[in-house]
Amino acid sequence: MCRSVVSALGIVVITASLAAAQAPAAGGQRAGGPPAPMKNLQVLPKDMPQPEVVAIMRTFNAALGVQCGHCHIWTKPGDPSNDMAADTKPEKTVARVMMQMTGDINTRLAANIKKPAAQIAKVECATCHRGEAIPVTPPPPPPPVAAPAAPPAK
Repeated sequence: MCRSVVSALGIVVITASLAAAQAPAAGGQRAGGPPAPMKNLQVLPKDMPQPEVVAIMRTFNAALGVQCGHCHIWTKPGDPSNDMAADTKPEKTVARVMMQMTGDINTRLAANIKKPAAQIAKVECATCHRGEAIPVTPPPPPPPVAAPAAPPAK
């Protein structure tokens, strides 16, 4: 009897593993097809594939130390109440402006610095944010200490 229970349990585990391996990935994919097209892309190209958009969003998460709900209506993975396209949160508008700003800076750098593109540092979110939603500006350095006065000549 014990051997049959172990065999049945093994079959269940193998079947579940195979089913999980064949399941479509989460994140908006339709059964048997490609991911749903992205909606409301205003700065990124409107035809950018979903995996590329998600990869960019994850770099924002890391650079700002935030999660999806910082800019989007987001509760948890797979929740039907998630609304990534909504423009409800002002942080999303700020993110769009910041994306345009970094793009403008990088375009100007490339146009005005006479070096190969690979040798020009690019401005990115992490350049200023460094893991903080609101960039922290370090205090200015202290003023230089005056050199000690020379002893009077005798």
